[in-house]
Amino acid sequence: MRAVGEFCVHPGQGVCLVENVVSEPTPAYVLSPIGQKHPVQIVFPLDQEFRLRDLMTHDEAMNLVDTYPQIELITFHIHNASLEESHFRHAIREGSCKDSFSIAKTFRARIDKARSLNKKPPVSHERIFKMASNRGLYELITALNCTVDEIQKVFSSRYGVEIGKA
Repeated sequence: MRAVGEFCVHPGQGVCLVENVVSEPTPAYVLSPIGQKHPVQIVFPLDQEFRLRDLMTHDEAMNLVDTYPQIELITFHIHNASLEESHFRHAIREGSCKDSFSIAKTFRARIDKARSLNKKPPVSHERIFKMASNRGLYELITALNCTVDEIQKVFSSRYGVEIGKA
């Protein structure tokens, strides 16, 4: 069971703070997603707790930052944009922070390739990129206890990459 004040990763909302544990009408966590424009509270049943993932540790987050250049691009590709988007949305929801960064890196490359050919990148690619980069970014800043600006500066100075921006 998770404690009040602890962070976890919700499959649909990303990193959440456990604000309360209620017992009525059914036992549930009251979760508050971080990084949302508007404050939201989610009541998540305790019997579904197995769907919540633990937040990565500080050491795992530092290792992810250090090994960012070695994160490989994903070669999975379907010619049906809807099926491809559905596949990657599922991968982002169920995967780790590293998976999210891999997906974001893949779609950044696809978007850059389209732009280099003077083409407008597909909207679905931009949606997947935004979803993956936000999921990875907020888990990383929570694990490292820093701000979005601080982690963006780290990636920009080390790797010349603007995390969270296409």
